[in-house]
Amino acid sequence: MKCAVNDAYTLFNRASATTNESPVQVNQLPDARYQKQKNDLKLIGCVDVVQGKNAQIRTQQVNKKRVAEHFSAACSSYDEYAQVQKQIAEVNLELLVDLVSEHSKYSVDLGCGTGLHTSALAKMADNCLAIDISHGMLKAAQMNNAKVVTATNNTILYCSGDADSLPLQSHTIDVLHSSMVLQWCSSPNNAITEIARVLSTSGCAQLAIMLDSSLYELRQAWQNLGLAPRVNEFFSQKQWLDATQKLKTDDVSCSADAKINIQQQVCSFTEWHPSSLQMLRALKRIGAATKSNGTQTNENSDSPASSAISRQELLELDEQMRQQLQAVHEQSPELKIGGKDKSNRGFPLTYQILFLSIQKT
Repeated sequence: MKCAVNDAYTLFNRASATTNESPVQVNQLPDARYQKQKNDLKLIGCVDVVQGKNAQIRTQQVNKKRVAEHFSAACSSYDEYAQVQKQIAEVNLELLVDLVSEHSKYSVDLGCGTGLHTSALAKMADNCLAIDISHGMLKAAQMNNAKVVTATNNTILYCSGDADSLPLQSHTIDVLHSSMVLQWCSSPNNAITEIARVLSTSGCAQLAIMLDSSLYELRQAWQNLGLAPRVNEFFSQKQWLDATQKLKTDDVSCSADAKINIQQQVCSFTEWHPSSLQMLRALKRIGAATKSNGTQTNENSDSPASSAISRQELLELDEQMRQQLQAVHEQSPELKIGGKDKSNRGFPLTYQILFLSIQKT
């Protein structure tokens, strides 16, 4: 049963969180380049996606219990390792600020994690709700925002929930923010339909979504070794845009006289790791080690992503990634700046992110 925004929610006790200097090196954007990227994002236009008659939106099997457990286990190390995730969320928030044009009654931080950006959502509305599938993350978010209140001095509410089936009434949310969360949904259609359903008649949502081309360096290295990639498969940009196209004929999403504007832009974010082992450990310590695809549904069985990796496989993975990086350098000499080789930074891992704006008018 879905409850109203101001009804009772599952609240959580405070928990401690650890914050240390991160060993993950994030590709930092110089101020001028960051401003240009930000300006480019502001200029994105409306999307008109033509969906073929036989087009189908792929679904994936997701063990939500396992996903929640992995993120709960990572709640104490998340802030230390999730450097690129923070950068992505900051860009997403900047875009959200541009969407919000009037007073908001309710805001939602969907997939709030440890609550790093929940305070920004709280300042945008009279009431703020932080939602996450992981109880451990919700506890950390509540602790990190213990003294934070909304624009009208109300306490932030914390709710356990799944983006595939939001615990909210229709047409109630004015502002919704979600960053690096929706890739764990069963399908783009489910996620987008649910978000559009809960938005108020003038509501807006700003989403940052990981695409199928993400982590390609790691995926390619596994494949070149003749091994099954121990990396999640994600949905494509087209699949997400096809899902937004469906909103035009989806009665549950908006009233007959409402209009939904869609904007989109894809950007790349890169982080660097000293070795493949540290790369895999970093993914695990932000809770992203769950392999959601495939036919396995037994929560007690080991997926390819969680099975043990031998020392020999790690050595071979390092060598393969080294060869890949060398090939890129040979094809792109400009990667050497001032005679300095960027390969000294280790191995790159790239996140391709779809910034998707949904606004009802």
